[in-house]
Amino acid sequence: MNFSFDFFALQGVKQQQYDNNGAHAEVMKMMKRGDKLSVKFGTTKTQHPYAWVESKTVAGFKYELDAERTSNLIHYMITGEVNEYAGDPMLSDTVEAGEDYQWEVMKQFIENSQVLQYVPLFREYPDKISAMKEMFKGTIFFRIPRTSENLDYLREHKQDI
Repeated sequence: MNFSFDFFALQGVKQQQYDNNGAHAEVMKMMKRGDKLSVKFGTTKTQHPYAWVESKTVAGFKYELDAERTSNLIHYMITGEVNEYAGDPMLSDTVEAGEDYQWEVMKQFIENSQVLQYVPLFREYPDKISAMKEMFKGTIFFRIPRTSENLDYLREHKQDI
């Protein structure tokens, strides 16, 4: 079979901007309902931090973050209290190239003496370290690279890995 595609129609097509207003509105609805959230942090290809948020009744979706939205999300998960956000949800922070946002969040928990639950290393994929932080209104899941630097950091901070 011999065929070709006409890519002329794709020239000049702009990539649509992510609807973080919709994501923000959905997170706010979930929190106001009192949903227990499952959250994973990450960094987009354009270096924006995000949370992958889901619950028992809402499928997972990406929620781009700034410092205030991150703080509000974690505050809700710890206390169940909802803080209103006054900023523009379409504006998010940018992280340095190569920076792993979930590792930065995980370190914040560790440095504030929070106990994380780790998957035993012998049960884990050889290149990953998995941990979770259970809270009143949800759970944060971490999955970071299993490097000697990360292992040393966790051991220096007396984490039970």
